[in-house]
Amino acid sequence: MMATTHMLVAGAIATRMTDPVLASSMALASHFMLDSIPHWDFGTNWRKRTKAATGIFASIDMIIGFIIAYLLFHGRVPSLVLIPSLIFSVLPDWLEAPWYIFFANPNHVGPKEHASLLERLAFRCYKTTNVAHSKIPFPWGFISQILTVSFFLLLLK
Repeated sequence: MMATTHMLVAGAIATRMTDPVLASSMALASHFMLDSIPHWDFGTNWRKRTKAATGIFASIDMIIGFIIAYLLFHGRVPSLVLIPSLIFSVLPDWLEAPWYIFFANPNHVGPKEHASLLERLAFRCYKTTNVAHSKIPFPWGFISQILTVSFFLLLLK
């Protein structure tokens, strides 16, 4: 899922939870549930573009997602609950970023034969955070996110 989707759902979750630890925990758990819904994101087909382009697109998505979610929910939930929830909702993506940035190779899947401990750890974080991923191509994977966000905004209203 795009970071914007994760953060919008996390904002909706935060409106229903007053405890920052519970709201953040639910936002983190929602990440894996949302990633199991067939979707498209900037990591889809990353092998077909430069790492820099993928990083720029993902960073812009993260910034836009934070701004939109904050503007939508800041008047309905204390910042002490909202901001950690938004951060925890995208934490798994941040944990997999080192694999993409430093080690991922379009021509090779997984760590190299004599990989360093750091490379193996980065790959393990990537594999763990991607355990539930289900991707479909654009535009269907983008439409699925619009429907998902709409569902959760209505459900948690």
